Amino acid sequence: MFAPRKIANNYREMINSIGFYPSVLSVSFLILATITVSIEYTSPISQLKDQINVLLVDSEENARTILSTLAGSVISLTVFSFSMVMVVLNTASANLSPRVIPGLITKKSHQLVLGFYLGSIIYAIIMLINIKQMEDYVAIPALGVLISLIFGLISLGLFVYFIHSISKAIQVDNVLNDLFKHTKKEITDVIERQKANPINEFPEFKSWHSIESTTEGYFKGVNSEKLCEILAQEKIEIYIVVNQGYFTVKGYPFLKCDSDLSDKPELVEKLLNCFIFYIEEYISDHYRYGLTQISEIAVKAMSPGINDPGTAVKAIDMLSILLIERLKISDINYSFKHANKYPLLYIHETSFEELLHDNFTPLRNYAKSDAYVMTNILEAFKNILFTAHENEQATVNLFNYLTAIVDDINEQTSNQYDRTEVINMLKSIQRISPKKGEILLKRFTDKI
Repeated sequence: MFAPRKIANNYREMINSIGFYPSVLSVSFLILATITVSIEYTSPISQLKDQINVLLVDSEENARTILSTLAGSVISLTVFSFSMVMVVLNTASANLSPRVIPGLITKKSHQLVLGFYLGSIIYAIIMLINIKQMEDYVAIPALGVLISLIFGLISLGLFVYFIHSISKAIQVDNVLNDLFKHTKKEITDVIERQKANPINEFPEFKSWHSIESTTEGYFKGVNSEKLCEILAQEKIEIYIVVNQGYFTVKGYPFLKCDSDLSDKPELVEKLLNCFIFYIEEYISDHYRYGLTQISEIAVKAMSPGINDPGTAVKAIDMLSILLIERLKISDINYSFKHANKYPLLYIHETSFEELLHDNFTPLRNYAKSDAYVMTNILEAFKNILFTAHENEQATVNLFNYLTAIVDDINEQTSNQYDRTEVINMLKSIQRISPKKGEILLKRFTDKI
């Protein structure tokens, strides 16, 4: 029953593994070595070797020495590089957030470098075992030795690049910038899709028929191409009730359908097999994961062992920009794949209020005694309000959360200088929204 889903999950785990690209490149180099050996002694290659004779080895001893040295040297580079990867992952987990590790592991440039190392080793070993003693001469794959030497030189260059790249990958500013860039891109993609196919009215989902989950786990995505193809064939529509990334259990009604499918278990199974459940969080699946990772880096920066409020403030500023972009997205997303006039698949987006709670609550709790960080949180909310003051629902959500922030500051901040800074920030908020800002300011000053 779950074979298609298991195959999809295994495929995802495989392509996101740190060994995927190295394995592919290793096989490619093995094939290349086999081809090289098979054409080494053909007439065209022999003529080519005559023209570049100065670059080729002419003795068995030299060939074995060169190939053995190359293989051993690249093995050393590979071991050191893999060790560096482990150090980076441990450091990222300890100083940033464990959630950023999947993104670092799947960084293609690092995997390609490691794959090139492994491929170069395999190529050199294949050439080494093809140095054979014939009846009256020694068969030396001279062209293969030259190519191995070239691969070895390239590996040295890649090693320098790898050290430079891996050292940058662990710097918190670079991690934050990458997360911000990728998250903003995912949000922008959703905005553009909705602008291309705008919808003003949505169906009444409450009257639709529920479909229960047959598995437990974190709902991380859906194969929309396959699902919409089935929906178009069956002429039905589906609404995903739960937010992407939330944990579901067996029997939970996480889907709604405009038709009753209780008498069509095979169709229900086909639909459910299109949904993806796994643990890792990749920004490419949903922009919400990028917001969460940025928020957790800010929380980690405020821990006593790290104590880096500057990083926390930078993360807060990034969150404010991303939340401003999020306001442009409808709370219900949809897909027009295989659809003509109306979408076939509706997706419940994480609401603006939920994003505020999920991303600022941990930070508010851990940093509420730090007046500098809390003042910058107020400034971030001021910037969001400046953009969203005409959005009534978003303004209500922002002020509801600002009330919680002000209460925390009141409880934790007694220094008059810090309180004056907070009052100045609240006055800036009041200029954007006079009535609600006045209530907020009065709430803070009344407790002096």
